Amino acid sequence: MTSRRRTETSCSRAGRSSELADASLYSLDQIAEIFNARAPRYAHDDWHRRYAEALVAVTPLAPGDRVIDAATGTGFAARAIAQRVGPDGRIVAVDVSPGMLEQARAAAAAAGLENIDLLCDDATNLPSVESSSIDAVICAAGLLYMPVPTALLEWARVLKPDGVVAFSTMRSGSPASGRIFRDCARKRGWQIPDPSEGLGTPSRCVRMLEETGFDRVQVIPDRVDVERADLTLAWEANVRAAAALVPALDREAQHALREEFLDAMQQEMATDPAGASRVEVLFAIARRTLATLS
Repeated sequence: MTSRRRTETSCSRAGRSSELADASLYSLDQIAEIFNARAPRYAHDDWHRRYAEALVAVTPLAPGDRVIDAATGTGFAARAIAQRVGPDGRIVAVDVSPGMLEQARAAAAAAGLENIDLLCDDATNLPSVESSSIDAVICAAGLLYMPVPTALLEWARVLKPDGVVAFSTMRSGSPASGRIFRDCARKRGWQIPDPSEGLGTPSRCVRMLEETGFDRVQVIPDRVDVERADLTLAWEANVRAAAALVPALDREAQHALREEFLDAMQQEMATDPAGASRVEVLFAIARRTLATLS
């Protein structure tokens, strides 16, 4: 295949795949625009930073490793990886969003890190990366936005035999804000699937990895709780996840759903504050099978 490497300013059709929950309604241009708009705030999002760093902390890495950070966003995982692999290691940080990558570039420069290369491209299709050339692929919170089998098969291709893949995912039913949002929608007759359903249990992670060229799978349950609930952000996040439904609602219906959701969240925070802030996650780690991939 010929290389499709792009500069950060010319890549709006590449990147996070079209499964933004039900985001097949979005073009890749639109997905890039969504994350471009989120980039300045995302760069200062302490929860996503802690979530990414927790994944990197449990991933087996060695000094000098060459690592792909798939769906790097503003580079939280990439910067944590850089600390683990040291100056002799190299990180290729891939994302669809030029805005996210600009934030990642600025943060890496501020941290004095010179071993992170930014690539605006489709993390599920990397023809510019040679087969069997990468020591590890890490994807912090990004598989939610990708066709999972396609991504894992591509990562198996670029990994060396025995190379590491590691990703994070929410547990099915977590966090509380997502469950409450879906409950509110269901009461109005709208069925919204849990976007974490596909990988939301250890057994599903194991099955998906084993079906796409990996073995020696380890799934680590953990929690990365929110420190305080921001109801506006919770609403916006769930609206994005329900893209197949909510944008199609008229303004009155959206307003009614929003008010019901905010009321239910406030009640949850008052009666079970610990539950309202609890976020249960899974860290899945596996090795590329030593057998020849077909």
